[in-house]
Amino acid sequence: MFQTAAGVRIPFPEKLSEQCQQDGDTLTSNLSFEKLADFVRAFYAELDEPLFLAIHPDAEADEVWYLDNMTKKQLTMILDGYGELLYQDGLSAFAIGSLATEEELFVQKYKVLSIYSPRIGRFAKLLERFGVTRTDRLVTAWDTFSKEHPGEAQRLEIAGQTVPDMIRELQKIGMYKG
Repeated sequence: MFQTAAGVRIPFPEKLSEQCQQDGDTLTSNLSFEKLADFVRAFYAELDEPLFLAIHPDAEADEVWYLDNMTKKQLTMILDGYGELLYQDGLSAFAIGSLATEEELFVQKYKVLSIYSPRIGRFAKLLERFGVTRTDRLVTAWDTFSKEHPGEAQRLEIAGQTVPDMIRELQKIGMYKG
């Protein structure tokens, strides 16, 4: 059964499948929540350094915070400390990418994934390793919403912190508002 993040409620999760749809150099995908952390790590393991992390504390607002020029080891340390909060929170979105190649994974609201790469085939293969199949018509969380059955997203607190708290902490090591 397709799992969602704790901060997300989708009215009909049974309508979602682990599938991806390609549009040029972009793959949009659904991935069941229990696989998200492992997929994120596998994605950035494929990237050329330096890496960046971009956090949208409210996925529907223009505010974006950046931490860039990181090694894979530095990003791993940040995700070891804050990943669960980023993965579970329903209101935020985040991106991880390479400053060298501009390849990027964007984890959108409702945890819909978008991957951009001029070499997108290698990430299609990565998604396949995680059980994601290709389709010509991807059904995302947004496609399941109606006036009678809206989706819900909420701000979570994990280990006493929220995404805005995390951003304040990461500012101490160079996170800046874009």
